[in-house]
Amino acid sequence: MSGKKQSVGAARLAAEADQAVVTVESPGPASRPSLATTRDAPATDPPFQWGMIYLLARIFYGMRGRTEDGLKPFGLTPMQVTILATLDRWDGLSSAELSRRFRVTPQTMGEMIANLERRSLLARSQDPANRRALKLNLTSEGRKMTRLCDEALDGVEAEMFKGLSERDFKQLRRQLRQLHDDMGLTTEV
Repeated sequence: MSGKKQSVGAARLAAEADQAVVTVESPGPASRPSLATTRDAPATDPPFQWGMIYLLARIFYGMRGRTEDGLKPFGLTPMQVTILATLDRWDGLSSAELSRRFRVTPQTMGEMIANLERRSLLARSQDPANRRALKLNLTSEGRKMTRLCDEALDGVEAEMFKGLSERDFKQLRRQLRQLHDDMGLTTEV
């Protein structure tokens, strides 16, 4: 089959999928409502109740994409910016401390730190208390980059939450913080 025929077929399948109606019957009154989706369903009144984990995951991936787009001009990933922001707040952490905080392997953290060091955004120095350990510190360029990225992310955040009143935004922040704490997540990152 030629590439053109595949493209036409793929386009037709995608168009049919957009028009599809899927119904899952509920086995009993205690289960979730039936699932019926159409392309024309209003965004404000979904035809079914999403589970919280699914909803939060969709929000996370949407936010992640927008965050990555907001950071593209700086050539940094959200994780790299978070490392810079962490060092801006807690100067002198070691690579091992960062890998524990971010729950990544020491090798992964070492690669990220090496990339940031090559860009002169952070520097390593010997820890006077432990000669085998290296402390990480932001350079002046790293502090500047952190400020620029913070400003860009403030714009991304404002755009994502523009539909919420200030009161609703503060309430959502409190509730998410409560969930964060209830899950035992660290506040040190």
